[in-house]
Amino acid sequence: MMRCNRGSSKEGLMRSTIGYATAIRRQRSTRLARGATLAGEYVLDLAILLMAYLVATYWREVLPFGKYVGTNYQWHSPQIYLTVALGLALAYMSRYGLQQFFDRSVGHLTTLLVSIPLVDVAILAIMPLQSGLQKGYFTLLAVPLALLLVPRTPHEQADVGAPPLLSSLQRLWANSGLLRIWILYNVRSRYAQALLGVLWIVLLPLSTALVMTAVFAEIMRIHTGNTPFISFFLAAFVPWGLFNQSIAASMRSIISAMGLINQIYFPREIIVLSALGEALVDSLFMFLAMLLINALVGIEPTAMFVFLPVLLLIQVALMLGLMFTVSWLSVFVRDVPQLVSVFLQILFYLCPIIYPVSIVPHRYQFLINLNPMGLLIEAWRNVIVYDRMPDWFSLIYPAALAFGVLVFGYRHFKANEDRFADML
Repeated sequence: MMRCNRGSSKEGLMRSTIGYATAIRRQRSTRLARGATLAGEYVLDLAILLMAYLVATYWREVLPFGKYVGTNYQWHSPQIYLTVALGLALAYMSRYGLQQFFDRSVGHLTTLLVSIPLVDVAILAIMPLQSGLQKGYFTLLAVPLALLLVPRTPHEQADVGAPPLLSSLQRLWANSGLLRIWILYNVRSRYAQALLGVLWIVLLPLSTALVMTAVFAEIMRIHTGNTPFISFFLAAFVPWGLFNQSIAASMRSIISAMGLINQIYFPREIIVLSALGEALVDSLFMFLAMLLINALVGIEPTAMFVFLPVLLLIQVALMLGLMFTVSWLSVFVRDVPQLVSVFLQILFYLCPIIYPVSIVPHRYQFLINLNPMGLLIEAWRNVIVYDRMPDWFSLIYPAALAFGVLVFGYRHFKANEDRFADML
């Protein structure tokens, strides 16, 4: 009996020891996972804040507001960005205190929003000569970027009805074959009965380019230096045509596909992506035609063309975000297509497409600097016509806006896609 009790006690002790060791390992793995999650959140938040401050610096430098800061003003001192990282670190260190104060878990988004005033205070304390208007721009940009880019908690996602972003992208990738078939079918069927076929993809915009050249170069005498006006115009008209066609096609993309939506399930974003794909195919033909015309007037491709994919990536992200937003809004608010059409007409003249930026009065040039498409079009023209590298500093603003709008548009599109059939 004593031996049996001793054996049982040893066995119990062994079990408790193993259980304790297992619990310790679980705690360690949980801590490591939590630490990795916090590190990932910190890196994302730091990228958002730095992006906001870079755009704020660009706005302070180019917009005609505020006092003159002098030639010795520190626009890009490393001390500024270290201060931003410090303010964010203070917000993360105060996360536990906030949880105790609110008596509930403090999420990722709350921590980032708390860090914004902390960064402002830290910059004021460490660099008191930094422009107050620049800090105001930073706050104005950081808050919407945080709301657009920071992933929601599962509880918040359930509230808005949006499926997890990763699973939506996985389903979209699984249906990529359907997207390719859809794009090819639409491109071919559009000109199937036309005598000239797909040549109309090039002929229609080229006719516009010739008319614009005749009016603005020969009649209105807009001066473009040593560059032929048609090359000057086409270098801007090709990216503008891609933007205009994509946004215009997205306005009624969901409404026109209502028959399919009611009959079969597929990722609804394929409808929007197919409109983008058609516009990209059309723009490719137009781009090749532009290169041919440029070669005829003595402008050839250069090594600077390697930067065009970066410009295209930024523009596609901006277009997709707007397309997702416009497409789902058009289902619920039928005035959206008319409003967007007016917006596109106004935006055409606010972009330096038919005129160089140099002829815009200085007091109005901030309209170009605030216009992301205007900055992108200038970058396209610099590369294609002037053999110059893009101004990367000026492209931070459209890049930040593009990816923020893309995340916002896609999330809200997915959150509302189940209601499409009920509204149509």
